Amino acid sequence: MNDVSNGLAALIVVALLIGLTVLTWFVARRAFLPVAVHNGVWVVTLTLVGSGLIAYHGASLAAWGVLVVGLAFFSVGAWGGAALASRTARRADLAPRDHALVSRRTLLILSGAYMLGFGTYLWTIIQRFGWETFWLHPERIRGAAESYLADVPIWARLLMYVGPLLLAILIVPGSVRGGLEWWWRVPAAVLLAVSMLALLQRTNLFAGVLLAIGALLLLYGRARGADASGAWYRRPWVPVVVIGVIGAAALLAFQLLAGALGKTGDVGENVSPGLASSGLSSPFIYLTAGVPAFLSLVDSTNGAWPPVGGSRLVYGDYNPQTFGTAFFEPILSVVPGLRTWTPSAPFVDVGTLTNVYTWLEPFYRDWRVIGVAVGVALIGALVTYLYATRKASPTRWWLAALLLSTFFLVTFAQKTNNTLYLVTAAIVVVLGAVNARGQRRT
Repeated sequence: MNDVSNGLAALIVVALLIGLTVLTWFVARRAFLPVAVHNGVWVVTLTLVGSGLIAYHGASLAAWGVLVVGLAFFSVGAWGGAALASRTARRADLAPRDHALVSRRTLLILSGAYMLGFGTYLWTIIQRFGWETFWLHPERIRGAAESYLADVPIWARLLMYVGPLLLAILIVPGSVRGGLEWWWRVPAAVLLAVSMLALLQRTNLFAGVLLAIGALLLLYGRARGADASGAWYRRPWVPVVVIGVIGAAALLAFQLLAGALGKTGDVGENVSPGLASSGLSSPFIYLTAGVPAFLSLVDSTNGAWPPVGGSRLVYGDYNPQTFGTAFFEPILSVVPGLRTWTPSAPFVDVGTLTNVYTWLEPFYRDWRVIGVAVGVALIGALVTYLYATRKASPTRWWLAALLLSTFFLVTFAQKTNNTLYLVTAAIVVVLGAVNARGQRRT
């Protein structure tokens, strides 16, 4: 099997993605934002993969072909979602509405619920590891594997799932019915973000930040048509500035927590000296390593299942066909006796060690190239439909933002089937129903 040059293959695929994005503007403009975000993330990542800053292993032409199928069929699905939204718009009331999801009272209740969950977590961790370890040696807590959360009650962990949505509501102007002044929202958002850093993992914080960015992009889409008499946050420059500020803050938080936990990235021989000395090797690997890992997965002929038990760290190019138990693992894992694919995949050496394989991984593991084509097309159709009909209700608006936020992680991992995101979607639906009920009463 002859490997294709990463630089050449990446260049060709980037050109294809740019072409699909331009074509979308002309054939399905309602789908442009979702397609532009999805394709833009892939363009940046593939450009970095092809740059040679990390000497990733090569892959076969067939593997690159499967990747191209996944990228192209997303646009195809988005075009279908736009067409369906156009028919819905002709027969439904889609007059512009605000995106306020909660009242001030509901916001206070959500904050109290999160504080209860976080307080329980903090008390449990301190009781087990002590204050000194928590403040001075947090890497020892994470070194206790995933079991560092084992003693935290499930109900407390579920309450902490409120955090990402709560952070986005505080960041995005106009999300609270009746309004909430910035001098309340900004300090509350900062304190919430700090508490998420205290969880000693980056998942919840970045889920909230990316949800806020997704919501701000929707706000920007509305802002372009706003005049000076509209709400201040609908002016085009506001979402752009806010996205820049929270993006820079998130990168800083990423690096600070990575340093505290000793996760500074691979600085081995495959990492260029310039990248290693920049201190950015960790985010670079997080952003890019999933692509060569997915390509290596497609090229793998190892049909065995990874071993269970023993060390939680498993290494190997395991590639059994999983027939739906990878994508639907959060649901199927509760079925007794059913073997499902674990979301913590085995580590594979692609020039650096990684265990993430882009969001295409579960589709490929389940149904190979057909699963990749159908899976991404369905997601593309769903997010575009929600985006194009988002004016129908705050619930639909926030669900569109939530799905759009997962696109920033498409080169990293699949999040649309992730428990945190599913719980967040359920919270959005419940809050939307409560909000609608409250509006009918007023």
